[in-house]
Amino acid sequence: MYYKFRDLKNYKYILDIFLNQRLYSSSFRNLNDNFEGQFFSDVFEELKRYRLNPSKQDHLSICSFSENYTSHLMWSHYADGHRGIVIGFEIDESEYLIEKVNYKGLASFQIFPQKLNELKSIFLNKLKDWQYEKEYRIITEKQDYIKIKIEKVIFGAETPEYDKRIIEKLVELVDNKIIVETYYD
Repeated sequence: MYYKFRDLKNYKYILDIFLNQRLYSSSFRNLNDNFEGQFFSDVFEELKRYRLNPSKQDHLSICSFSENYTSHLMWSHYADGHRGIVIGFEIDESEYLIEKVNYKGLASFQIFPQKLNELKSIFLNKLKDWQYEKEYRIITEKQDYIKIKIEKVIFGAETPEYDKRIIEKLVELVDNKIIVETYYD
């Protein structure tokens, strides 16, 4: 099972995830790591850091999620300080290529990356500081939605009761087999 951390500040995104059973694959430009899209190359003899700067219609998009829902940093950064939720889900692995992120630093190339696999590898290598995310990614060639099957909803320890009741009602309407629990640790 994979996990997506969400705050509850904008219910239209939560509704979309539940009602349409999907996650959004966003432009890498919208991600919170300012090193996304950067890599090293010594193409001009000296090792230097570069940034991808593709045209608006010619870029890769990323759907990120985690293998772990117990990280306090993840709850703090992506689920509004334990006031949000984590959505546990399955993905049809025959339909999508799910790739694990490496935390050994930015990718390095002897020439500028141009092939799709080279470009993808830029987004599968991050600084060690992000290791707590235990992140997986689906990288798409355009902004798109990734189909999922929601299996579990986990409330943060500080999720307000009002929000819990709304999400519980939503789960009941969508699929009453979805497990609902609260994370305390």
